[in-house]
Amino acid sequence: MSARRLHRWLGLMLGAWFVLVGLTGAVLVYWHALEAAELPTPAAGASLPLQQLYEAAAKHMNDVPWRFFAPDEHHAHARVFFLTDVGRRIVHLDPTTGAVQAVLAWRGAVVHWFYDLHANALSGRTGKLLVGLSALPLLVMLGLGLRLWLNRGAVPLRESIVPRRGLRGRRLLSHAHRVVGFWALLPLLIATITGLSLSFPDTTRGLLEPFTPHSPQFRVSAAKGTGAVNLDGAMAVVRTALPGWRLAWAEPPEDDAPEWLLVLLPEAQRWPSGRAAAYVNAASGRLEEVRLPDGVDHIRAWIMALHNGQAFGLAHRLAVIALGLVLVAMAMLGLLLWRRGRWLAAQPVPA
Repeated sequence: MSARRLHRWLGLMLGAWFVLVGLTGAVLVYWHALEAAELPTPAAGASLPLQQLYEAAAKHMNDVPWRFFAPDEHHAHARVFFLTDVGRRIVHLDPTTGAVQAVLAWRGAVVHWFYDLHANALSGRTGKLLVGLSALPLLVMLGLGLRLWLNRGAVPLRESIVPRRGLRGRRLLSHAHRVVGFWALLPLLIATITGLSLSFPDTTRGLLEPFTPHSPQFRVSAAKGTGAVNLDGAMAVVRTALPGWRLAWAEPPEDDAPEWLLVLLPEAQRWPSGRAAAYVNAASGRLEEVRLPDGVDHIRAWIMALHNGQAFGLAHRLAVIALGLVLVAMAMLGLLLWRRGRWLAAQPVPA
């Protein structure tokens, strides 16, 4: 099969799925804003202690939380996740008053559906595997498209890069498809490769580890504990050992793991950065260990930020949204080209 025919048939068979992935990805650029839009605006003022927010959620649900998310620049609410018999529940709290503003099941907000569709085709782990594997035919399509662009025959280089007026019919469609594809190639490659990496994180780590520096992974405190600590006390212990880090989320102690797990990010985070993980014994207040981010963690943070549109501010977010729309344009142009070609082939040959 020729490169042109393979490119065409991959597009016809999978183009609708690629468009769906691109559009849902464009929506998810403003994930937190869309989720927060369905909630009341938090009151102005200083945030309550973390433990007070944690306890307010636990009391409301009459259960032990699974994970506590502190308010940050992306989400003004404190969020506490619970794992229940009927699935995940998310309690959203006003950080100033501690009032419960909403209890949402997963997919209880519209943006959750967009995430599940984009990440796993609404099908859990099996869907995540299929979504990740679907990146491979897209990479093949992009490679074939580049090959066809390079072997454009008599088409001038300028006409393959710059939009041209005065074209009609199939030549107009071919020209538009070629120009849009040229400018979208690199962003599409970045989005596809980063998406593939996020779908297979363990494989990605295994591939990267031989080529990245290995800084010390664990550091154990020699100091004795100060006594039993709650979430705020655990954070105070961590801030002493790791100044300049802030809480991203926390997991409470369990019977078989009697430590607070605090996942941390740099406070002055100018560029994407890996997370640190600190373990503080809840009974003694002793800092048991700290896992510092290594080279792979930093690379994976960049991979996620590039895929989500979070690496370079507003311009990056708008570019990711535009890329979703570009996928629609490429699919429509390809479909129209195919239909135009079939119509021309069906015309009678002049005698």
